[in-house]
Amino acid sequence: MSQSSRRVFMIQVAAGGTALACGHVMAAAKKIEETEPKAVALGFRMDTNKVDKAKFPKHKATENCSNCIAYLGKPTDAWAECDLLPDRQVPKEGWCSSYVKAK
Repeated sequence: MSQSSRRVFMIQVAAGGTALACGHVMAAAKKIEETEPKAVALGFRMDTNKVDKAKFPKHKATENCSNCIAYLGKPTDAWAECDLLPDRQVPKEGWCSSYVKAK
């Protein structure tokens, strides 16, 4: 293999790897549904004001996804990924029983 053929090959490998990496990053996480098994297990609600007070008596209306430690977006983001629900986005107004206030 000549020097120029190796160079072309290495450039193609690098470009292909970059394209694969970008494709993975660009794939948007799907928005969560309250009926998904993981969401049900966490008592997840799309709106913190609709949490069952009898089932979760310690819940406070000020608790929501946007001020939870597991929310991976900025507090102003309408939707963001959640550490507790991989490959899913949650709304900033949402809530689950694993809520922990961000510092």
